[in-house]
Amino acid sequence: MVGSERAQWPHKAGRRNDTGMKAAAKHTRRHLRGRCTKSVTDGKDDRMNQTEPKTLSTLDGNTLMEKEFMPLRFTVDKILPHGLFILAGSPKIGKSWLSLDLCHAVATGGSLWDFAAEQGDVLYLALEDNHQRLQNRLRQMEADKLNISRLHMATASFGLQDGLLEQIHNFVAANPGTNLITIDTLEHIRNGDQSANLYSCDYRDMTRLREITDKHPLTLLLIHHTRKMSDPDPLNTISGSTGLVGAVDGVFVLEKARRTEDGATLTIANRDTEGFCFNLRFDKTTCRWEFADNATDDGDDEDVLICLLDDFLKDDWSGTATELCAALKQQDASFDINPASLTKKLKTLSGIFKKDFHIHIAFERTRSSRLILLRRKADA
Repeated sequence: MVGSERAQWPHKAGRRNDTGMKAAAKHTRRHLRGRCTKSVTDGKDDRMNQTEPKTLSTLDGNTLMEKEFMPLRFTVDKILPHGLFILAGSPKIGKSWLSLDLCHAVATGGSLWDFAAEQGDVLYLALEDNHQRLQNRLRQMEADKLNISRLHMATASFGLQDGLLEQIHNFVAANPGTNLITIDTLEHIRNGDQSANLYSCDYRDMTRLREITDKHPLTLLLIHHTRKMSDPDPLNTISGSTGLVGAVDGVFVLEKARRTEDGATLTIANRDTEGFCFNLRFDKTTCRWEFADNATDDGDDEDVLICLLDDFLKDDWSGTATELCAALKQQDASFDINPASLTKKLKTLSGIFKKDFHIHIAFERTRSSRLILLRRKADA
């Protein structure tokens, strides 16, 4: 009987059941509205959220000046504080050698050039390498002469959107003395949706990575590439949008004038420290970047070099860069430059010497040495 009534219900319900349908629909709408309100407001009254004022949490100047903060901590003294950083350079320029040397310095409590490193555990994600290559590199650097048990290496990880942060948090929990994490390279961990504009994607990924440095007192260094297009400002050569550079605490840019050269310039621009610019030279025996000199005063050095060479050159001269360094130092004992930097500056300034001082500069290679040829002659 019940089944029969249900089967005939659409036809026999009439007005009485139409009223029931309306009541049921009204009850359903009320029930659904309650469920939606609860899910959106997380259990709070929706009307309260609409009327509650939206305010900013502010701090007045006097209160701010009375607050005491922990001083800035450095992983490498003066040049690399705690925070989120990028080390960028063109492919195969030697970024991985520099980053591995940095990791070794921190893991052993050594130094990078003249800058002391604070010893701690190091996580090096060498995502473009394998264990055999890492072993070979450490041997070439003679890194195994010291205890490197605090240098932890991995050649695979999850991506930024599917588990990398959890992996890193777990590593730091297991190694609370972690002071440096290096990811080589940044592109290997970026697996988020790239359908948005480039700036938004870059800033989103950097914001996620900043969760690590916000939670843990350490340095997170991202190895990245530069563009092929040259620019007077090294920061503009970093691949990606300005969102990438703008979201980090500092950048290191490694550049070579020519790929075949052993020399390079490292530009450091940090948010909370002074900037640096170093001339480096790659030692093929130890596979380490060695400090050559400070390049921040290039303009003044070039002016001094021009004046010294103009006074020095009375007749045609030829000799090695080392001999020319010694001769110029006799002109001015305070002038200090190494042979490699002198050769580089002479090549850079050759046009000025020729145009303004009629000094022609040439370079010649013999079986035993490389010679610099200087000759003063007026152009016809």
